[in-house]
Amino acid sequence: MAIDEKQIEKIVRGVVESLLASSDATSLKVSPLLSSQDGLFDDIDDAIASAKRAQNELVSLGREKRFKIIEAIRKASLENKERLARLAVDETKMGRYEDKIIKNEVAATRSVGPEDLEVKTYRGDEGTIIIDRAPFGVIAAIEPMTNPTACTINAAIVMISGGNSVVFLPHPSAHRCTTETVKIIHRAIVEAGGPLNLVTAARESKIENVQKAFKNDDVSMIVATGGPGIVRLSLKSGKKVIGAGPGNPPVIVDDTCDVEKAARDIEAGASFDNNILCNEEKVIICMKASLEELLSAFAKGKTVVLTREQAQRVTSLVVKDGEIVKEYMGKDASVILSQAGISVDPSVRLAVFVAESESHPLVQHEQLMPVLPILVVDTFEEAIEVACRVEHGFGHTALIHTRDMNRVTMFGQAIGTTNLIVNGPSQAMAAELSRGGTSWTIAGPTGEGCTTPRTFTRERRLVISGSLNFVK
Repeated sequence: MAIDEKQIEKIVRGVVESLLASSDATSLKVSPLLSSQDGLFDDIDDAIASAKRAQNELVSLGREKRFKIIEAIRKASLENKERLARLAVDETKMGRYEDKIIKNEVAATRSVGPEDLEVKTYRGDEGTIIIDRAPFGVIAAIEPMTNPTACTINAAIVMISGGNSVVFLPHPSAHRCTTETVKIIHRAIVEAGGPLNLVTAARESKIENVQKAFKNDDVSMIVATGGPGIVRLSLKSGKKVIGAGPGNPPVIVDDTCDVEKAARDIEAGASFDNNILCNEEKVIICMKASLEELLSAFAKGKTVVLTREQAQRVTSLVVKDGEIVKEYMGKDASVILSQAGISVDPSVRLAVFVAESESHPLVQHEQLMPVLPILVVDTFEEAIEVACRVEHGFGHTALIHTRDMNRVTMFGQAIGTTNLIVNGPSQAMAAELSRGGTSWTIAGPTGEGCTTPRTFTRERRLVISGSLNFVK
């Protein structure tokens, strides 16, 4: 039986808040400096202690060594992309195998590496200032069940590039595929001449692992990629926190855009891995003048346009007591529709329907399934207002299809999201390295946005007064 997300959050909240309320430092276990040949430990304290030692070794190897280590991680991740995709689908029961392969590949090839850490120098008559980036140390990375293997690959690359070691805390429902990813990365690091235990994890996912990581003095940073609950708990740890919470990305279709292309882009974006990525289209806001053309364009592709009665049947199936039923998250559109008594071809990737109001639960909640509501508005100004409300201020991602660049400016200024995608599918944000790369931890709640190696470093300045300004 799948573990219920809200039950996990409730249990973790109780245990962690109880621990954080205690100031008895003597109750903390002091772990011996053990070592592991695969990065996995029976006790999370041992994983943290070993990661601290490995981080010191990494720094002593010099920065150039990181390039070789990162290339080895990329290569090993690519070699295992299919196996890890299969493990993730089989364990989490979410998403599409072929799409998870692409996610692993994107994380391996487009995650930014050590080249992100540029040293800046300023010289003048009064002297010289050198600005460099230093690692935080040991990072505890809480990984989600929606993108477990790709997130782990990305986190390892960007955090190690910054000079850190990483202790992974997998979601209980994605423990096996996450720890298998850790083992693959660990082996690649060692074979490239890097230290043992630069990436670590516990052999079992326990609630106590999170509380120990929050309290352990050797952990310098918490990176929480998941729901709002775990981000809030992380912020109570007293440590530096980078929090990547949920998204509910609205996509505006206005009356000037190429509607046929908009339909194809939305289908491609919202159906990728069955809509379990936080940056994917979750609710369509369509101007009335374009509605019929949009519905017609959807029907030409692999999208089913539901009638009002069908939409009600699907909603009754996937929403209980005002909440999304976890059992249907990440399932194929054809599976969900079949369970609702609607027969469609298995090739169908997306279902859409016109929602009667903004209060519809599939509008309000990040549904994580390929079933999208459409809200109809009269004006572009109304579209912006609705988009800002249903995005809930998460600050994650928003999309727009328009030929009017002034409208892009208006929307971008109003919505304030980390990502604003124009005239493309949500996957367009997975840019090539030369154009910014990809980020699997998009920190809206704590403000860092799309994370790169720089995010996991702190600025240090060397100020040389009256010297080294040798060029006049």
